Amino acid sequence: MNYRINVFEVKNSANNVRAYANVAFGESFVVRNIAIVEKKDGSGYFVAMPSYRSNEVDQDGQPVYKSVANPITKEFQKEITGAILEAYEKRSDLGKEGLKTGDGNAELKYNVAVNIFEKDNAHIRGLARMYMEDTFVVQNISIVEGKKGLFVSMPAYKNSKGEYQDIAFPISKEFRGKLYTAILDTYQQEKEKPREERNRADSKDASKTGREDGLIEAGDKDELPFR
Repeated sequence: MNYRINVFEVKNSANNVRAYANVAFGESFVVRNIAIVEKKDGSGYFVAMPSYRSNEVDQDGQPVYKSVANPITKEFQKEITGAILEAYEKRSDLGKEGLKTGDGNAELKYNVAVNIFEKDNAHIRGLARMYMEDTFVVQNISIVEGKKGLFVSMPAYKNSKGEYQDIAFPISKEFRGKLYTAILDTYQQEKEKPREERNRADSKDASKTGREDGLIEAGDKDELPFR
């Protein structure tokens, strides 16, 4: 896959996050807030993809973290985490161009899936996922009912100033139009299906998004704030 990595070092960090990486896929879509974390024993670094602390707890009463974006194959997990760590090690030499890999002229291939969200008085009508070349997924893309109709809202977080910033989003106006149209068209297609058929499809699709990366190590999750 064609992608470019830029690394931004964290100065005077109060935790073990040493830098954040942005990955631009095909110069069309970017994923931000990928943390480069120093291991507690000082033996090296690992990569933590963006995730959020949900309201759920596991059987031990510990909070459940859910992915915003992550590799969905072990092969690509190894490739992209290795490239991110390489970009971190070479950050002084790479400059603004970052670390590039793949064919820079290749068009980004992707497809989308949508879960219908049916809850009374809810503004969110569906949640979408974007699969990039069947190796990387972006989740928590909301389909929202606004005053002027449906619109797409990319996954975001609230920073220390109380402002919302997107975690993953289209880079160009052209690609944004193509992606948002694909998401809304898929939403309309899913709405027309019987509920039982939708449920079967949702269960099958959910199996594709499971975390295979193992990128966040136990005990480190609470130490990975967004920028």
